[in-house]
Order: sequence, then structure tokens, then C-alpha cells
Amino acid sequence: MTNTGNRSCFGIWGCWYRVGNSAGTSCVATGPGSCAAVTLVRNIRQSGRALLRARARTMLSASGMTVGIAATFMLFAMTAGAEKAFSDAIEAMGKNLLAVGSVFRESDALRGEAARVRTLTLADWQAIVTQAEGVVRAAPIAMGSFDVRYRDNSSSATVIGTSPDYRYSNVHQASIGRFIDEFDMQSRARVALVGSQIAKELFNGEQPIGERLLIGGAPYEVIGVLEEKGADAGGMPQDDKVLVPVTTAMRRLLNVDYVDRIFVQAESRAAIDVATGSVSSLLRERHALDETGQADDFTIRDQASLDRTLGRSGETMQRFLGGLSALLLTLASIGLLAVSLLSVRERHAEIGVRLAVGALPRQVMGQFLLEAAMIALVGAVGGLFAGWGGIILGKWLMDWQMQITGLNTLYSMLIPLGLALLAGAWPAMRAASLDPMYALRG
Repeated sequence: MTNTGNRSCFGIWGCWYRVGNSAGTSCVATGPGSCAAVTLVRNIRQSGRALLRARARTMLSASGMTVGIAATFMLFAMTAGAEKAFSDAIEAMGKNLLAVGSVFRESDALRGEAARVRTLTLADWQAIVTQAEGVVRAAPIAMGSFDVRYRDNSSSATVIGTSPDYRYSNVHQASIGRFIDEFDMQSRARVALVGSQIAKELFNGEQPIGERLLIGGAPYEVIGVLEEKGADAGGMPQDDKVLVPVTTAMRRLLNVDYVDRIFVQAESRAAIDVATGSVSSLLRERHALDETGQADDFTIRDQASLDRTLGRSGETMQRFLGGLSALLLTLASIGLLAVSLLSVRERHAEIGVRLAVGALPRQVMGQFLLEAAMIALVGAVGGLFAGWGGIILGKWLMDWQMQITGLNTLYSMLIPLGLALLAGAWPAMRAASLDPMYALRG
């Protein structure tokens, strides 16, 4: 048994350690686990003292890690916020939607004029509702841009002619008043629902229900105000619209016998492919395309394709932010490596003394790895606070969509610790491999 002050060790398996208090009491700890705990506590104290002796160097290294972790934390928050905003926008558009539209073709090759192929009709819409498989409901769309006026106030609005099912398929409810009903459709009534932005611009906070709104110079009774929805998944505003019955729009406003598109809602996400195939087959049969072998005179897009399109547009920004974050973390790791190497070089004498009195190389290596981890931990905590501050400023000044999650916070803590082990491994191994005599002479 060897006795060194307050600690006595029996080989490598047990140790007796004096706690030290006013009564001089002591505790006995036996077993490798107890010795490891005692060693860890002693190493933490020694590491803390070593880092405090070089405060400027420690804070400089930790500040580099702080910047890298703050950038990483904000990147995680921006990614999570963008995903949530995108998911909310998709949900706001409606679930399991298909957009069936016409295509453009050259109508007069000599003059070079292009016109929309007018193939989608109200009869097509009714056939989809009653005959297509996997379809819950469908809403026709006939739309155009018009000047809308109330007294001395005017605005430009997108006027959409549609059916009562539009509020369910496209999740566009009335916040006050009522929605279009079947009687409005059959009678081609001059009634309108206005978007929240149009209501603010024209009515200045007054109650619009029952008022007369001029659309294209003709009066329409306001029967409701649509809920505020903001921008859609593509960034287009949704609150500058005016809804009227599709039959009214086709006859009284647009003077057409076709619809621009038909929104079709499938029974479920799994039924989208079934609904797509059924709608395509039904329209080809109704338009006699199977008999002539012509290509489709309509297009069908589902939300899955929209997901992919918008997802690709967001990948570029994520790559840029991810590259910037990786660069900052790499620079922080290089700084931590340099500080660790310098620390080992300046403490050759201390390392030599520890090895000479019986410290194991793995204990010396653990000491320097612990110091690197403590620096990284200080940088991580500082980075989290700096990241939170950046998120708050981003939301306040730039109206950024950012979201903090527990998983993102955990990643932001684990990343610097992992980098600390990588950056501190080489200096720690150099310290552990020093020859005690050489170290003492140095």
C-alpha cells in the first residue's frame, strides 16, 4: 500500500480517500468504479485550475466554438421553422389535392397567337365528382383579375368563381358571414366573399356584410369575409381574393363556357395515385382522346410534386447555411487543436512529474481530453445563448420562420463535445506518450 497525503491506493483496484471536514472524518471507497470517480473529480479540478491560469487563451478558443455553435443552432432552428411553415402552408392549401388544368397550344400558327385549350367544363367537374374513384369532392375554378370598388375605395383583386366544396377542399372558410351555397350556384347570384386584405383596404374596419361591392362595374352583395391565410407554399398572397359562384363568374364576369382548373380532393394520401389515374382516364374518355390517340389536353399535378418542387428550392439555402456552419465549426476545432498543443508544450514539466510519481499514460491523456471538452462545453453554452439571441432578433427584425426544438438543442451540445474529442485527441496522445525524464529535463 502507498500513502500520498489524503489518498491511499491498493494496487489499481481500490483506494481510500479522505473527504476532509472539521471533524476530520474520512470515507472508504473500494473498487475500480470508486477510484474512477475520485480520479474524475480530481481531474476536473486540475483542468479547471489549468484553464483559469490561461484565461485569455481559454476564452479565445471557447469564443471560436461559440460562434460555430451559434451558427449551427440557428441553422437547425431555421430548417425546423422552414419545415413547419412549409407543412402549415401545405395543410392550408388543403389535404390530398390534385390540380387538374388545361394546357396551352398554338391556336393560329400563322399569327403566332397562343390560346388556352378550352376543354375543362362544368360537366367535367360534375363527372369527376360522381364517377372518379378515390375522390371525395372537387371544386371548379374560373378566375380573372378585376378592379373592385366600395364607395371611394378601390383595389385590384383576383376574382375566383367556385363551388361550395371549395371551402373544404382548399380549406378556405368564412370568418364572418356565410359561404357560397347551391342556391347561389343555380341562380347565378351576385354574391361575393372578400379576402381579409380586401376587406381592410375597402371597408376600413367597417362591417362589410350586406354591403354592395362593385366588381367590374356590377354590384355584388358581400355575404362573408374569408379567414386570413397569409402566403401560400409558393409565397403568393391568399388574402387578396374575392370568391363568387362559378356560374356567376362564367356568365356575368368572364363570359366563358369553360373553367380554368378543377381542384380534386382524394380520399387519403394513399389514394392520390388511384384518384389521379381515375381522373385521367375519365377525362380522356370524355374528350375522346382514346379514339384519336392524342396526348392529354389537360394536366394533373398533386401535392407530392409540389412538395418536391418547393423542397428543391429550399435545399440551396440549406446547403449554403450548412457549409457556412461547417466552416465555422472547422475553424473553431482548429483553434481548439492549436490551444491544446500549446498547452501540452507549456506543461511538459507538470506532465513529467505526474508520470514520474506513477500516473498512467491513459490518465494523462484523459486529463487533456477533459480540458478540451470543458473548453467545448463553455463554447457550446455560449453558442446556445448567442443562438437564442440571434433567433429572437431574426424573428423580431427579419420576421424569419425559426423554431427551437429539444432535438436541435441536444445536437448543438453533442457536436462541440464530439469535435473536442477529435481536436484534443492528438495533443492528448502526445502528452501521454512523453518520456518522463525528457519532460522533466524540459
